[in-house]
Amino acid sequence: MKQPKAKIITVAKGLLFAFVIAALSMKADAAFLSDPCGARAAAMSGAFTAVAGGAESACANPAALVELSAPELTAVYGRLYSGLSDDSNIGQGYFGLAMPVQPYLHGSAAFSWDNTRLTDAYSESSYSLSYATTVYHGIGAGLSLKYLRRAYTSDAYTAVDPLFLNNGYSKSALGADMGLFYRPRQNYALGLALKNFNKPDMGLGSPDRLPVEVHAGVSYLVRSSLLDLDAAFAGSDYNFAAGAEYSFQRNYALRLGFSSGNDSRRSVTLGLGAHFGMASFDYAFSLPISGIAGTIGSHRLAFSFRFGAPPAAAAVPEETDELKLVQDKAARQETQIRELQRRIDELASRPVPQPVQATPQPVQAPVPAPVPQPVQAAQPAQAPAAAQPSAAEMQAQAEMARQLEELRRELEKSRAEMEALKAKESRRTAPAARPRPQPAPVRPTRYVVKEGDTLESIAVSVYGDADRWPDIYRANAGSVGRGGEVKPGQVLTLP
Repeated sequence: MKQPKAKIITVAKGLLFAFVIAALSMKADAAFLSDPCGARAAAMSGAFTAVAGGAESACANPAALVELSAPELTAVYGRLYSGLSDDSNIGQGYFGLAMPVQPYLHGSAAFSWDNTRLTDAYSESSYSLSYATTVYHGIGAGLSLKYLRRAYTSDAYTAVDPLFLNNGYSKSALGADMGLFYRPRQNYALGLALKNFNKPDMGLGSPDRLPVEVHAGVSYLVRSSLLDLDAAFAGSDYNFAAGAEYSFQRNYALRLGFSSGNDSRRSVTLGLGAHFGMASFDYAFSLPISGIAGTIGSHRLAFSFRFGAPPAAAAVPEETDELKLVQDKAARQETQIRELQRRIDELASRPVPQPVQATPQPVQAPVPAPVPQPVQAAQPAQAPAAAQPSAAEMQAQAEMARQLEELRRELEKSRAEMEALKAKESRRTAPAARPRPQPAPVRPTRYVVKEGDTLESIAVSVYGDADRWPDIYRANAGSVGRGGEVKPGQVLTLP
């Protein structure tokens, strides 16, 4: 914030606004600098540029929306820097809705709202509309357009300040972010984001342009663990962050992170996540260990809901994204195969230099002399030796054959990899095999009476129901004694 914004006529008010500046960005001219929006990103210390995080991606890197597979809604509430001695209440709210838009456009879109407020003093709000799509060989590009608003609260102190009397209590501007996201292999991803690249002016009394922020990150995914490293630069400010996530029992996650920047800013973060069907809950706790004193930390709680049937292993990031990654890689392989085939066809259609054979010319017999005399038979002329190809032509032919063979080997390798990917995708998408129905056990039609048997005991043994003894009695009325008496060795018919 520039100097004109510090013209508060009371010491208490001046301290209040000074804290706003320090708490939000630790730099007077850098309000609206990026802060983690969701609880998952916050638990990883904001190391989220190269992570496909659903609705949270619109805040960290809009290009990461390319890996969104289903509509997702998330809502976050945060209590920042709690426990300050002046009882300041700094809250954060975030709402995001992201969804694929393939029926209309190739890619995904998102809407988000982010608000940070110091009660009865100051607030910052951002409304964003984001879109991401694949632009070249699996590289995703994203763009966010933002409406930014900074507002101050009117009270007895600001009402007499000339700055607010002349310029009002709020300032709005349009901002823009852009990003790139690339996953060269299933376990690796790269992210790059440029935020506020149009430098929106948020000053009241004088220009106060937000600096361009550059965020770069790389993530590594192995089994059920995710690691992300980020670097961020904004003017003279810089920050480095590392975040890790471990998923267990398919529905739960533990997260931690560490960040360090200039002006002695350092913080550690911890977080938990739980996934139940289409709903998930996330919690993050961050504690400054230097740079901001007198606070017991910040808390964020998030609720997310993914519409539609989620993958069976949605809690494990590797399994969640594997099918999408296989499909993307398969598409890239198909493009590579078509390009290789085109080059092979182009080489095959080129004429191959052939040796030039000399064509023998017919030889005419000599004209006889006018004076008759013995005529000798003329010998046919020998054809000139076949012309041999030059050394340059032979070298060109050999080079073309070598290129053709190399391209064919590359094509076979790509086709083999393509078939493996399709087989893996087929196994993952195929419905679970249903158990074959077992044939009903064959019930005996005859029963040999044993010592101690009665019609009731036989009904229990055969039907599992003693009350069915009359059925046996009626079927054997001619051989059963009075009162249903049966004898050992007697054969009964079972209805």
